Amino acid sequence: MTTEAPAATAATEGRWHRRIYGLSWLSYFSYYFTRNFSVAKTDMARDLDLSKRELGWIDTAYLTTYCVGQVAHGLLGERLGPRRLIAVGMLASAALSAILGTQSLLGIIILLWGANGFVQATGWPGNGKLLASWFDTRRRGELMGVWSTCYQAGGVVAKLLAIQMLIRFGWRAVFIGPALWVAVVGGAFYLLVRDRPSEVGLADPELPPMAGVDRAEELALLRREARRTVLRTTRIWFLGANYFCLKLMRYAFLMWLPVYLAEAYGYSKDTAGYVSIAFDAGGIPFVIGLGIVADRVLGRRRILTAALSCVALCGAFALYRVIGDQGVAWNILGLTLIGGALFGADALVSGSASQDVGGSHASALACGLVNGIGSIGGVAQTFVLVEVTARWGWDGLFQLFMGLSLAGALLLAPFARVRPIIPERAR
Repeated sequence: MTTEAPAATAATEGRWHRRIYGLSWLSYFSYYFTRNFSVAKTDMARDLDLSKRELGWIDTAYLTTYCVGQVAHGLLGERLGPRRLIAVGMLASAALSAILGTQSLLGIIILLWGANGFVQATGWPGNGKLLASWFDTRRRGELMGVWSTCYQAGGVVAKLLAIQMLIRFGWRAVFIGPALWVAVVGGAFYLLVRDRPSEVGLADPELPPMAGVDRAEELALLRREARRTVLRTTRIWFLGANYFCLKLMRYAFLMWLPVYLAEAYGYSKDTAGYVSIAFDAGGIPFVIGLGIVADRVLGRRRILTAALSCVALCGAFALYRVIGDQGVAWNILGLTLIGGALFGADALVSGSASQDVGGSHASALACGLVNGIGSIGGVAQTFVLVEVTARWGWDGLFQLFMGLSLAGALLLAPFARVRPIIPERAR
């Protein structure tokens, strides 16, 4: 009996770990299905007689509320728990997207898309909290590297689906059809996920026993101390500043890459859309590889790995400026390298490096703060892109991105030797 009980516990733990990891990946993958305004932009503008400036207002409403939501849900997630936070966020996003698909007034569209941005912001801090509660820090870089493929895969699949919906049924279907999938996943998430292992009779990986203190009081004490630690830690603010640089660049590509390809290279609407997928797809192998490098090669020095990826990103931009006009295949190669280096740094900074600061008790706050600061870059990218391209053209924008890449590396340099402390329970 002494050998069967531990074996049974290990099997149960393995099943729960696979369930939590898989559903967490699926949930964030699915968030992208109700983010496809960029695909609908051109036809929507034509049918509703919207100017480019008015389309920018819709973008800005989403990005601003998404930024605010990251911090708000980072705080709320510590109290509400990731299961309820994510399920409510997904169901609300599905409802708002479906309703938007029936509207034609600019003011209502801005209001609905802004509200969608706020509820979409439940995904990152919620999943950051969930994964930090179920998995200890030993292989967090590697696990988060694989997990982070969800937002590259989500971007690719959601964009492909949206393009097909647009071609077959028109721009309104881009908002209504994918919303059904998001609602189903949100419901399944609520039914099948639990916030931490102790809720199903397993040991919490980073929670040491405390004699004479009940579980609820113990958790409350640890959460309060962890929140104070996050806010006092200089590293979290430098990670946020780095993520500002990364997210400004990532969202510029997300929002404007098809437009750039059409204007700079004369690609058709369909070709520009499909070529732009190389940027998202390039991130998938790179985030997995960099997660493994961070944990197995560089001894869990995840910030050092992210800094090196930022330097590589600068090189990828420089290369793209040379090969981008050499044909579609070369353009795809350049975008793949840019996406790989950018997403690689992005996943480490906003994922495992932030979770390392917050631990299992304040990871929602840590991830929310870093993503919230980074999302200011997402808001700013439209204004930066418009002004820079108006004065210095698209090449001027790529030169700016090279500078931002190096600035991001310098922001991480003071913490290059940092690696997480493994709690006693996780050893």
